[in-house]
Amino acid sequence: MVIFNAFKISFKILIFSLFFNFFFAIFLYFFGKNKKKIKNGLEVFLTLPIFLPPSIVGYIVIILLGRNSFLNRYLLSYFDLNFIFNIKGAILAAILVSFPIMYQNIKMAFGSIEKSYIETGLCLGLTPLQMLRHIYIPMSYKKIFCAIVLSVGRAFGEFGATILIAGNIPNRTQTLPLALYSSIESGDILTANKILIISLIFSCLLLSIYTFITQKKS
Repeated sequence: MVIFNAFKISFKILIFSLFFNFFFAIFLYFFGKNKKKIKNGLEVFLTLPIFLPPSIVGYIVIILLGRNSFLNRYLLSYFDLNFIFNIKGAILAAILVSFPIMYQNIKMAFGSIEKSYIETGLCLGLTPLQMLRHIYIPMSYKKIFCAIVLSVGRAFGEFGATILIAGNIPNRTQTLPLALYSSIESGDILTANKILIISLIFSCLLLSIYTFITQKKS
């Protein structure tokens, strides 16, 4: 039951973080085309977590969104949002550590498209959504899949930021990596081994998908 609940929570976090990362990465890419100065600042801020230890990322979030912070009081007052010690915090942690991977890969995927195709679409009067649907995604879908797989893999293995922001609460915020930590700490080696096997199978599946996509691309 512990393993099932931890896997269910991990899967829920993966789905939410994946959808947010994918659409926000695309939005940021096109947003930066017209506002490069703002985009450069956002890029530095949003990709910094890839160079920071996850525990540092988690601590920064606690400072910004902790119980006594101004931002936390504002979010609670106007949006009834709280990210500390709940599933929202676990999702936020997964987003923060995996978004840089998603964005950088999306950026490289779209940037590799020949400009002549993009210029043709603009000459035909295609809207940004039509450009995305008919040019950007069809011509870079394999690289986009790679971005998705790598982002999911990073979010799945997240530990340091999650335990600081969301805590390690069974049936609420305890993901598979956190459940593994608790099992080892309590001496429950059987459960720890089961989680290890599940994690290895899932990771190997992601690696196989990534290898298949990159080989087909080459």
